[in-house]
Amino acid sequence: MQKEKLSGIYDAKVTYDEVAGTTRLYYDFNWFAEDSAVYNHQLARFLAQMIVVGYDNQVPDEDNKTGYPLWKPNLNKCLEDLGFRDIWMNAVAKRDEVVYFIANRDIALEDKTINLVFAGFIGSYMKQWFSNFDPLGVERVCNDGKGYASDEERGIVHLGFADARDYVHGKLEKYVDTYPSEYERKLVIIGHSRGAATANLLGAKLIKNGGLPNLPLPPQNLFTYCYATPNGVNVDKVEMLEDYKRIFNFVSPEDFVTVCLPEACGFGKYGTVFKLLGDDNKSVRHYNEQKDFMQPYYFEIFGMNTYHPFRRGNKAVKKVIGALAKELRTVEDFYEKPLKECFKTVTPYEYFRDTLCAYVAGGETEEEKAAADRAMKLLIESSVDYVGTSAAYRITSAFFVFKEGIGAVTGNRLMKTHFSESHMPATYASYLLAMSEEQLMANTAAAEADDEPEEEDGED
Repeated sequence: MQKEKLSGIYDAKVTYDEVAGTTRLYYDFNWFAEDSAVYNHQLARFLAQMIVVGYDNQVPDEDNKTGYPLWKPNLNKCLEDLGFRDIWMNAVAKRDEVVYFIANRDIALEDKTINLVFAGFIGSYMKQWFSNFDPLGVERVCNDGKGYASDEERGIVHLGFADARDYVHGKLEKYVDTYPSEYERKLVIIGHSRGAATANLLGAKLIKNGGLPNLPLPPQNLFTYCYATPNGVNVDKVEMLEDYKRIFNFVSPEDFVTVCLPEACGFGKYGTVFKLLGDDNKSVRHYNEQKDFMQPYYFEIFGMNTYHPFRRGNKAVKKVIGALAKELRTVEDFYEKPLKECFKTVTPYEYFRDTLCAYVAGGETEEEKAAADRAMKLLIESSVDYVGTSAAYRITSAFFVFKEGIGAVTGNRLMKTHFSESHMPATYASYLLAMSEEQLMANTAAAEADDEPEEEDGED
């Protein structure tokens, strides 16, 4: 493939969670001749696939291609074959940071040549889960415990995500200085999960500030596409500029991660939000059709594996969020409100820190492995404790245990996994590849018409 080629087809190798697959990219870099305010469905598909490629396995960088001990060879090859150069990537990152890659290429449009800087941010890496559930930044570790973002933003943005935002903001500044260009520059930033929160907050910061200190950037030259975006900004405490609408977010109503800091706390997202699925609880036929259309893409991307949706659509997620929202009216409640867990009193921050975060963050030391074991025990015990555990914790624990844990520990013999699959980048890419722009808009409208949380009473 010639590096100057602006459009074509490319079969990219992907690896997610040690599972190998492929995805066929249809690309046209003439997309970047347009104003970024115009939603481009083909571009959204391509960038969702690039996020999948970005989850490539980490391997030792024996030839020191990146300056880091680990790198992602399939991602590197894909970027190079698409004409990108000067590739930076870190395959690991600390608690308050985010995994990223940055590259650039020249694009010879009909009337001029531009230089496109492409930055992608990947989802949570191990201990970053603790940062995800630390919106006020009370236990930051990087930069001598001060984090990267200013404390002046506490309560305005999620500081765990803002730390990641300012971390990559500094990397982009350094990258632009290291690789100057004679051409007009445009910037595309993408992300998934924690990476999507990073891209969302970074896009808003760049729009508000007119770009980087060393790269003035009009809004029309900034393309921001975020997949599985968590709530990261207190929408009641910031001015929502008109240009923020060019930040495009894609969420699934089945995906707990995108709503786990409830809107009851005042938190939401910058920009425009598209929802992959509509009112799937009441229209099982429509829901199954969507699943059937996406399955072949998922099968190809995720190594011949089948997607397992929730049996009743997003009902389980709405139930959890409804229970949490009744207890969390402000982000301060997250740290201060005492609720019962197995006859002990803990705050929601302590609950998530000691259960979900401790379990999914991985156990490298014996102490961390013991914490992960305690976390699973707590989740199981609190999921069935109707006396000594508050409804908010019991319902949340049951969601993780019965919608993921049992399936995981039994190899899916007793129950298929749901929570992780609903959040996977392969799921987002597959749905977008399977649906037209008109279907996406229709699903978004249907979901918004039925977005009230479920009551916590009763069982799913």
